[in-house]
Amino acid sequence: MAFVNEVVSDADIDAYGLPFEKGKGHWWTRDKERDLYLWGGEFGNPAWGDDVEGHFSFFIDGKTLRLALSLGVWSKNWNVRPYIVTWDRLLWIDPADCHAIERSRVIDLVQEALVAYGRDGRENRNTPDRIVRFGF
Repeated sequence: MAFVNEVVSDADIDAYGLPFEKGKGHWWTRDKERDLYLWGGEFGNPAWGDDVEGHFSFFIDGKTLRLALSLGVWSKNWNVRPYIVTWDRLLWIDPADCHAIERSRVIDLVQEALVAYGRDGRENRNTPDRIVRFGF
């Protein structure tokens, strides 16, 4: 099974100790077969002078990593086909040693999850035809 975007079940909120209110329809990008998930999204407000970054939690090998990514150039118009999403740089991973998981494996799997995540980690109705690129 590959990564898919889906609504987190109440049972999964309990099983993984996720910080979501039950029944509220929170989304994640999950590979159920390999027991991997990614959740998060854009963080920061440029109106307040913040850089907008991607902040995510990534679950792998029974451990949760936090990571931040800088946004590269994204398509400005929903109608552009294909829609382009570029994650420019990996800013940080916490913990830095990736819980002793091989860093290159973590990055490969995060990139795989982000391809499914697409524009917003939901149904991607506005950007079904998209290309996700990486600068890292």
